[in-house]
Amino acid sequence: MKKNYVLPFAFTALVAALAGCGGESANVIPEIYDTSTVNGACKSNTASCVEFVLDYPLDGLNFTCSSDTKNKFVTLFDVSESVSTGACKLGDTVTFYLQGEKNNKIDLGKISLNELSNVASGTSPPRLTVLDLARGMTGQKAQAIDPADRTVKTAMRLVQIVQALGFKNNQVASATEIQPVYITDANRQALDQLAESISVSKLVNYTDAEFAAFLNDWLGTAPISSTDAFTVVSHLMTIASAAVYQPEFALFSTEQSAISAVSGSNGLVGCDLSECKPSDTAKTNIFGHFMLMTDRQGLTFGSGLQWRGKVDSSLNTIGGVNAQLMTKVKPRLMTATPQDTWIDPLTQEIDHARKFGFKFNVDEAGAQDLIITQGTLLANKMILGTGSNLYRSLAGKTETEVLGSADQARYGLWNQTVNGVLYKGTLDLYKLYPISYLDKNIFRTQQNSPASTYLFPLYANLTFKFTDTSLKSVKLGIAIDRNGDIRTNIRPNVPADIFETSTNEVDLSTDSITGCSGADVLDKLLMQDGHGTQQYRIGTVTRTFTNGSKVTPNTISLRMILGDKVFGTLDGALIGMNTTIKTSANGTDNVVVGGALVQMGSLLQASAGSRPTTVTFTDSAGQKVKWGNSFASFNRVYSNNVPADTESKELAKRSGGEISFELAPCYSVKAK
Repeated sequence: MKKNYVLPFAFTALVAALAGCGGESANVIPEIYDTSTVNGACKSNTASCVEFVLDYPLDGLNFTCSSDTKNKFVTLFDVSESVSTGACKLGDTVTFYLQGEKNNKIDLGKISLNELSNVASGTSPPRLTVLDLARGMTGQKAQAIDPADRTVKTAMRLVQIVQALGFKNNQVASATEIQPVYITDANRQALDQLAESISVSKLVNYTDAEFAAFLNDWLGTAPISSTDAFTVVSHLMTIASAAVYQPEFALFSTEQSAISAVSGSNGLVGCDLSECKPSDTAKTNIFGHFMLMTDRQGLTFGSGLQWRGKVDSSLNTIGGVNAQLMTKVKPRLMTATPQDTWIDPLTQEIDHARKFGFKFNVDEAGAQDLIITQGTLLANKMILGTGSNLYRSLAGKTETEVLGSADQARYGLWNQTVNGVLYKGTLDLYKLYPISYLDKNIFRTQQNSPASTYLFPLYANLTFKFTDTSLKSVKLGIAIDRNGDIRTNIRPNVPADIFETSTNEVDLSTDSITGCSGADVLDKLLMQDGHGTQQYRIGTVTRTFTNGSKVTPNTISLRMILGDKVFGTLDGALIGMNTTIKTSANGTDNVVVGGALVQMGSLLQASAGSRPTTVTFTDSAGQKVKWGNSFASFNRVYSNNVPADTESKELAKRSGGEISFELAPCYSVKAK
């Protein structure tokens, strides 16, 4: 068993780290030497240790670390955290292979950890993708996620190997199913029956017929089709990019200083001049905050806000400017509708291919879209807007190294035109809470269910109650589709003025008769259901907690952002984000948005055709699920300082409340 070492998924002071624990080990146990463990040359969350997370939930992949000449290691799948991990020292070259019980092995190439992360991963482990492994075999980066690309084709062969192992061990049931795969003793013994070891060159250069013969000789099976293998590669790359993205508020940063995760970062800041000095009172500043999420279809959407205005005193820090803006300038809502121009999973750049940028609509007359024009995610952790010391650290640059045009092309930059005036600035951004595969023992669909029943697509209603009881509660229909994404499931013929005309509760619920019929996965762009009703993309299931979870077994975790005027008083609502957003520089006021967990026990035990009357819905601490709205909360900050503004006072009432969950009346557990 892997020892209990911390496996944090996020590294800002505003979010809590998740603790990792042991998974199931393969039958390759290293000699304990120095700080080595079963799955690495160092303990996670220790100095100079890079713990990497495989995008594939694969247990038993062999590897060595160049700094440790005495030990051999295996990746371990952590049941509690739903990830496979390994670890080597900072700057190591990692050699991957599959080892038989005796001499034979399959070489899978080498990867320099510097290509994944130049900093210790006690903050947020970098993802080691199947394309990274393939790059280590071919010696070249994939140029496009295309089956004709040599490195992508190699990644497809890696997928075919893993899926063949899964089929052989009865761990996967379909060609494109991503589930934990454990390399067994029998698999290793069979490897020793081959005539010889398989080199990287052989594996990469096999003809399709030769590769099929190799797999048949080893496992007695033919590979999955190239089409299915490419589907898995594409899906894995999407999962590797799907997470929460947000800038931190720059309330603590100091000009020209190294910015750490504890002290804060500059976030989204800028002005209407070529240089935005905090001391310059002539400029008009823009300061913004938002939360984005990427779902399992690779679309990114979210909600946020911005302040725009001048400060009346010469200040020394960006944080000082922002703190003054927060209290004296009325915030404006920013909405990002679903877009596929966010971070490219291959290059880690924003809108690498088309250069359209990622856009936020700003709810103000004369304001054009705020466009994030460029930015590169460094070490799977952050986008940085300047060549700060933190940029140098994440980019692997020394303090004295000259930063050139290639570095400048990686900075996070944005611009916006308001009433003919151009504003521009920089963006520091965190990637938080990546998603993982969905375990079929919990997330049962018709295609993957190992039982006689299946549960997804699942249709339900969420009831939002406001802390301010003068506002009507809102019942919103949702559908959790077979892929794990969440959309609205609003009943047909809802009046356009429903938020004004409803009496006790705003009813946007699932239709009790037809709401569970028709396609669950809608057209990616149109999002109209079979009844002609417009629906909206709002979230995803981030992960499943299985029986192996120590805290919340048999649950699914939901994450949602409601960003559209159609949601009325819920526009900008954040659900299941596991975050705290500070609304004051002294840290006394916060927007707290905890987890959102659906307890699946009653559904898993239900018979086909039945509908459990109660499904428990809690946060990570077992309490009622809370939702928040940062736009409304910052209107409260403004309203407290400018009480005469009645609009902000009304908006402030929408700052949050509690959510309840119930299955839709039309929903029932389905027979396999």
